[in-house]
Amino acid sequence: MRSGSKFLAFALSVAACIATTPAQSSLIADGITYTLIFQTTANPNIDSFELMITGINGPSDTELGRFGVQSFAFNPPTGFVSAGAPAGFTEMPGGLDSGGCNGSGNFFCFSANATPTAPPLAANSGLNFFFTITTSTTFPTGYNPDFKINWDGTKNNYDLVSLALTPTPGITTQTQVPEPATLLLFGIGLLGAVAGVRWRRR
Repeated sequence: MRSGSKFLAFALSVAACIATTPAQSSLIADGITYTLIFQTTANPNIDSFELMITGINGPSDTELGRFGVQSFAFNPPTGFVSAGAPAGFTEMPGGLDSGGCNGSGNFFCFSANATPTAPPLAANSGLNFFFTITTSTTFPTGYNPDFKINWDGTKNNYDLVSLALTPTPGITTQTQVPEPATLLLFGIGLLGAVAGVRWRRR
């Protein structure tokens, strides 16, 4: 096999791998996708987090009619001191139930300052919540929190999600990594450039 053909085969295999590699790990519950992203800060005792929620009231949402998030909670990391609430929320100790933050259990909870009301959020919409966690020592590695969330909407009670949500490091909506489809297009463009070079050499 000539060197040009070898390079072409290699580039094709790289493009195929890129197309099948997920951009980030997420939790899917009731057709809604939850992604917890964290960034380290200049202060080693504080980490910045973003909870990304997508697919709300979309085709995969099994419950629909959601007005918004009433509350959500995580269990704390080792050395937990406090959590800085997202805009429009207040931090409270404890977990949550169908009534919202309940002050019970080894959790910290964020409660909406105003109850979400009609109309339902747009089909297939998303929400982003930014918050911080402060610890007494350097933020521990391997933090894999239990996650709870409570929704308000047209249903009397939505399914109370209570599942583990592993954080994804270093990706935020401000600095998104390219999606697989974008990377695949880049790979195809690269192959076209290589083919053009080979054609000119002939």
